[in-house]
Amino acid sequence: MITIILSLALTITACRGKVENTEEVKTGDTHTQGETSKYGGIYESYIGSDFNTLDPAFATAALDGEIVSLLYDALVRFDIDGKIVPGLAKSWELPDDKTLVFDLVDNAKFHNGNKVTAHDIKYSFERVLDPDVASPRTWVFDKIMGAKDFMEGTAEEVTGIEVIDDYKIKITLEEPFAPFLSMMGMPAAHIVDKNEIEKYSDQNDYALKPVGTGPYAFVEFKPGDRFVVKANEEYFAGRPFLDGINYRVIKDNSTAIAEFEAGNLDALSIPSVEIDRFANNSEYKPYIINNNTFWNYYIGTMNDKAPFDNKNLRQAVHYAINREAILNAVIPNTSVASHGPIPPGLDGYRSDITSYSYNPEKAKEILLEEGYSKENPLKVKFYHAESASNVALLEPVQAMLNEVGFKVELVSMEWNAYRAAVRQGEPDLFYLSWGADYPDAENYLYPLFHSTMTNGGGNETRYSNPEVDALLELSHKTQDYKERIKLYQQIEDIVIEDSPRIWMYLSRNWTVYKPKVQGVQIYRIFNADKKLDIWLDK
Repeated sequence: MITIILSLALTITACRGKVENTEEVKTGDTHTQGETSKYGGIYESYIGSDFNTLDPAFATAALDGEIVSLLYDALVRFDIDGKIVPGLAKSWELPDDKTLVFDLVDNAKFHNGNKVTAHDIKYSFERVLDPDVASPRTWVFDKIMGAKDFMEGTAEEVTGIEVIDDYKIKITLEEPFAPFLSMMGMPAAHIVDKNEIEKYSDQNDYALKPVGTGPYAFVEFKPGDRFVVKANEEYFAGRPFLDGINYRVIKDNSTAIAEFEAGNLDALSIPSVEIDRFANNSEYKPYIINNNTFWNYYIGTMNDKAPFDNKNLRQAVHYAINREAILNAVIPNTSVASHGPIPPGLDGYRSDITSYSYNPEKAKEILLEEGYSKENPLKVKFYHAESASNVALLEPVQAMLNEVGFKVELVSMEWNAYRAAVRQGEPDLFYLSWGADYPDAENYLYPLFHSTMTNGGGNETRYSNPEVDALLELSHKTQDYKERIKLYQQIEDIVIEDSPRIWMYLSRNWTVYKPKVQGVQIYRIFNADKKLDIWLDK
């Protein structure tokens, strides 16, 4: 059966193979920023779809978060290695395990010229918690003292957010929460100007007319066409090298390739089917960067309804899928098999975790015990966002599941409709990914597996396990870092056993740049790159 499936996969992917010696296919010396750095020029880029919002309170998708980081700032941000570095806060201290005091820079301005003060920090955080705003990211701040009273309408302010003076703010938590400082770099923690928000009776009108503090300021957005930003000449951390960035909306990979080869784009995210061609072309090879990411792709099972409220059936899905064979056949250069939620590169990752090995006989045995077989299959609907690459990956998965006693119907949907359907709990199975909002293994555990994180919080599988909830809550209070890592690993072991998600792979990106593009830096946290390093050799 696997031979048939792999033949199908190879046909879909035009019989491509792995690129050899990929460690040599990296950026050349021309991508090293040096003394010849120059200001000026428009960087011609593209995005694969329209974003949903440019309002930090609602930025939950990766693309939204990437753009928010260009237009706004948070108290802290992340460097290329994912370490916490100053943002609007030039320094901070932790007087005790529940208190953080931030000293702000005094030269930050919103794009409208208004100065940024501690009052803007308090307003922005309370806005996310305001029930009338209905942000899906209240969990970023709900551990602050008084947050719950404010959300319930019994308090007019969050008592744990205290403005000391214009450039100093104190945040007090209800109880110790070790990852809180990292979370202050998330998109939801980026700072907005109350004056701009209150211009609009409907906050959705602000969402596409953003005014932040970031290195780039909004110019225009034409849905389905383009998104344009310009350099913030008065950026408090120093003006970016670029004069601006033009993002075209290009949904089709072949169009993006043609535009890059015609010289109309300065960079191209190389589709997996084209990696061989670009990597083996002497014209492009010196200007290719490939890197592993924190994006962890998975198949989700809907845990709060039949059939996948049954752990045995969730495990059967795990056993039925030969992920290595599928990845090698379908996306050999852009994936590394994943066996658990914590990705390599974060403390807590264990290379010896192998999760579930491919064992179709075990899958058949489980299904038979539950009353199902190829003759009497278990019918399930498997939702995914419409794209040729998703079909290429999921058709072999469908075939493998059907072989052991499932009858899988693949349902392709437009992205926004698909995300809404998943959040409403419609599918039995679905295909998504998760990337780090902040560089802590907790980000791959609490949002995904705590029972309160459904309905937009990250727990799209609607998984609930009281033991996991308790361990996650204990990890938040554990200041000893090594002990916290042990708790993370204990939690990971339980959720792997429970199988709410079938981990498939970690992505690997390949990007080719025009020779004039200099200073490229690869940030593993998707919302960390503020495009301050890149410049054009004109």
